[in-house]
Amino acid sequence: MNIEPTHHPLITGTLLALAVAVTILCAIGVCVTRDPYQRLHFSAPVVSFGIAFIGIAVWIEDHDPQARIKIILIALVLMFMNSILTYATARAVRIRDAGHWEVRPHEPIQFVGKAGEAKQRQIEQEDQA
Repeated sequence: MNIEPTHHPLITGTLLALAVAVTILCAIGVCVTRDPYQRLHFSAPVVSFGIAFIGIAVWIEDHDPQARIKIILIALVLMFMNSILTYATARAVRIRDAGHWEVRPHEPIQFVGKAGEAKQRQIEQEDQA
């Protein structure tokens, strides 16, 4: 089976340039922010937008079904692993800073929603006991 490649250098070049621009801007954001939790926010667009731009560029440039399937699988794995890595990093920073993972009543962290309010009451009752 002979698949003729179609060349769209302007479109693919623009998409790849956008991926590089997102990566550079996020790297600058990581360098500028002082809080490790804020730095985590700058790592997410690289994976979500960067891989999306690269994936679309590969999809446009290469009509081979195998290449298209691979880029979709790579993008899905990266997006899935990004959320896990962000969570694990935030938890590690929290443990390093506070010495524990659980929220204490004296900490300025708000619980949200009915489940959060119930958790807040439970923590307050445990501290009173």
